[in-house]
Amino acid sequence: MKFQLTLVDGRCAAILALFSMLMLLLHRTAGQDLADPDVQAMLVEYESEHMVESYRFKFATDDGQFREETGMLMNPGTPEEELVVVGMYGFETDEGTQVMVMYVSGKKGYQARTRTRLLPESERKKKLLRSLVG
Repeated sequence: MKFQLTLVDGRCAAILALFSMLMLLLHRTAGQDLADPDVQAMLVEYESEHMVESYRFKFATDDGQFREETGMLMNPGTPEEELVVVGMYGFETDEGTQVMVMYVSGKKGYQARTRTRLLPESERKKKLLRSLVG
């Protein structure tokens, strides 16, 4: 699947960032009752910076979700102008595995690579204890 984006006054980058965050939220909450306090995650880290021809943001939640993204307008004002977006997002499964998706998006489309790793035993124990305590 390939998407064509045109930058208009820097708004495309912000729209892409919001769309990406919405997709992550939908992925994590599909079929879950968002009013349930056990489903809601607390934001533990957030940074955002918007410049004239670029943006950068990152966030993390207490349940292991995270996202980091940078977008930059390349060759502005030329026929080769393009918005290049590089980032990653991920989450931790209940079984103690961290899933991370790294991606690049530009004129060649959206390209993503997924990595998984087993969290260290100490992290899995902390996650289990948090889930038991509530």
